[in-house]
Amino acid sequence: MNEPILKTVAAPVKLFWAPFLPALANFALQSPIMIILIGIYDVNPILVVASIFISHIGLIIAGAKEPHLSRMMQSQGPFIISYKNIYKKPGRKLAS
Repeated sequence: MNEPILKTVAAPVKLFWAPFLPALANFALQSPIMIILIGIYDVNPILVVASIFISHIGLIIAGAKEPHLSRMMQSQGPFIISYKNIYKKPGRKLAS
């Protein structure tokens, strides 16, 4: 048996003690919110950093209960893509 496979299964990837994908999604969602709040509404940056810190602590707690949250997110599959046809013809045709 290969040792790297055992390490991957036993200890999934973490980002500052939180599961990788949820932590990355947290950062990706809160970064634009932080820029908007600081740039437009002149909010104190410490409040925004505190909300990022609190949500990351929540991810750490959730990751301690279920360490494979990243794999669970990946197993959900791709998002459902819906197409709206411009012309009434069968199939996926946006224009032709």
